[in-house]
Amino acid sequence: MIVLVEIIILIGVIACCITQSRNTLGPILAALLILISLISLMLLIYFLLEDIIKEKIEPIPGDFSPHKSYEIREVKSISRCDSPIPAFADDKAIPIFTPPVLAPYPRLPTPPTPITSAPLEKCTTSLSAEKILTPSPVQNMFLFPPASPYVVDFDKVRRDLLAAIDERTIPALEVAIQQAKDYNYLQQLKYESERAFELLNRLMKIEHMKIRVLRLNQSTIAELHSYTKPPEEVSTVMRATFLLLGHTEKEIQEWAQIQSLLGRLGKDSVRRRCYELNPLSIAVFKAHEAKDILRNYDLIRVSEISLGLAAFFSWAVTMIEEREKLLESQRTILR
Repeated sequence: MIVLVEIIILIGVIACCITQSRNTLGPILAALLILISLISLMLLIYFLLEDIIKEKIEPIPGDFSPHKSYEIREVKSISRCDSPIPAFADDKAIPIFTPPVLAPYPRLPTPPTPITSAPLEKCTTSLSAEKILTPSPVQNMFLFPPASPYVVDFDKVRRDLLAAIDERTIPALEVAIQQAKDYNYLQQLKYESERAFELLNRLMKIEHMKIRVLRLNQSTIAELHSYTKPPEEVSTVMRATFLLLGHTEKEIQEWAQIQSLLGRLGKDSVRRRCYELNPLSIAVFKAHEAKDILRNYDLIRVSEISLGLAAFFSWAVTMIEEREKLLESQRTILR
């Protein structure tokens, strides 16, 4: 309706402009029409704004008065999680229903991927010419890896220990014992190892006593030889020494006989003979006689007279002990 009035007024303004030159009332009429047009335009804008406002507001419920009034209220926007019913901003929020949390089910294990073997090729050779290289699974359970060539046999280590004990030499015993240590057989060969260790200690003690006698100065031997009437300790110790070297009682009964033996040089010297003597070559009865001769003497008493005499005393006692050990071991073997 308002648009139609605007069109009519616009036509009237155009007509007034055409008749302006003919009549003086034309400009007045044109100005009036322009004013009416502006008023109509304002009314049009008002009604348009009213329609827009009606869309944004809601009427008060239960109000049926002809003069409608509207109250503007803020409305919450609806989200996906809220209830579709609008609620006022100052009201209490409606609690949102949350579903119960279910316990997660245990994860099922992933089944193994099936292994697909490659398609078998067609056998080109005959079954008679084919050789089965892989043994059956039952046979594989009882197969053992081949023995390493560097592993020494247990029996060989034991044989070497026993051979070294029979040989009675320090180098052989040291090699055999070291071999048993290297291959960790000392516990398994406990009896043989203990025998080897004991014999090695005895042989090293004998070797030490032999070297002490061998290193005596000729002046020390000459001092013992120079006695006209020697002390009892000198004659007794030297008699026991020459008994162990193989002389009889008649050959060493007098001090002059012992002096004669002490004066020998070279291979027949007493020092050389003591160093080369093997305990196995000593007669058992002579070892017993020498032990009886020396039973009332000790190293301290002998050392007070002469250090050289103390060396001969220590050598004689060590050789007697070794001969008794050998006799005891021989009796054990015979049993």
